[in-house]
Amino acid sequence: MIRNNIKYKQLCRLQFFGDDNIYNTAQYQYSTVNTSVINGIRMRFDLRGNLGDVILSKNARIIVESAYIPALTNATTRIAVLRLLTSTEDKTFDSKKGINGNPILFCLNLSGSVNALSTLFYAHDMYFSLNIPSNFLSKGFIEMELEVPTQTSLSIAFVNNLVNFCLTLIIIDYDPELTLDNTLAPPFDSNNNNINFPIKQY
Repeated sequence: MIRNNIKYKQLCRLQFFGDDNIYNTAQYQYSTVNTSVINGIRMRFDLRGNLGDVILSKNARIIVESAYIPALTNATTRIAVLRLLTSTEDKTFDSKKGINGNPILFCLNLSGSVNALSTLFYAHDMYFSLNIPSNFLSKGFIEMELEVPTQTSLSIAFVNNLVNFCLTLIIIDYDPELTLDNTLAPPFDSNNNNINFPIKQY
């Protein structure tokens, strides 16, 4: 019997607001498909020299906790896609961008009303998370891409209109400390976990 499950601990929380995006100028807007229509923007958030003391392993993951995205003009009733540009450990294939597509943190259906917020609450770590490298925080900034790929007829004015954008992320990592606390790490019998599909130890 295994006395200690693998468990995670929270290392830090990241909270980003749209008016703190330092790439908030027209030069960072672009087309994410083969048209001249602007439907994406690159975003960078400066960590201001913080979190350099956070040590990550190769098992660290970044998880979406919540997100608020305003429905901009020409983007209403469409799907917003938020990609993480800062390097990850995930191998990604994208049907639009091939192997050059950055991994998606989440997709969100935008409201039908301009400036109304679309929200994502309490995202599950199994579905809204990415593996990140041990040097993820060492660059001093986090970059992401907000795109509305289905908008191909009229350009979206992202600049100065993402004030109400808000994103909260959590970074977790394996906890190297063993515990006998049955709440944190309940006993786990791998031979009898599922009588139909036993997990064997090799």
